[in-house]
Amino acid sequence: MIAVEKKLSRETSLADRFQQLRDEWKEQSQYLSNTTQMAMLRPYQQVIGMGPAVVPLILEELRREPDLWFWALEAITNEQPVPSEAVGHVESSASAWLEWGRRKGLIP
Repeated sequence: MIAVEKKLSRETSLADRFQQLRDEWKEQSQYLSNTTQMAMLRPYQQVIGMGPAVVPLILEELRREPDLWFWALEAITNEQPVPSEAVGHVESSASAWLEWGRRKGLIP
């Protein structure tokens, strides 16, 4: 029972931390148009530093609101499921990553 509670607590903490960093990143990047600059912001880099455990949260965020999480996903997973013709298109890239997440069993 205690192990389950600790796991739930870690998951809640992970989700809370991701949401906090997401909000900070969105605030700091709102006036940037350069995706490299956006990805180099500290909150975005901290999301990457959270590692594989944060991938389902990023995918859920993409499902809720497509945004430029592709650099983080690629950095964490070392994969790139976006076809070359979709690179640069947020909606198409988000769809490719969401399909990847479903195939991997990370999201329903």
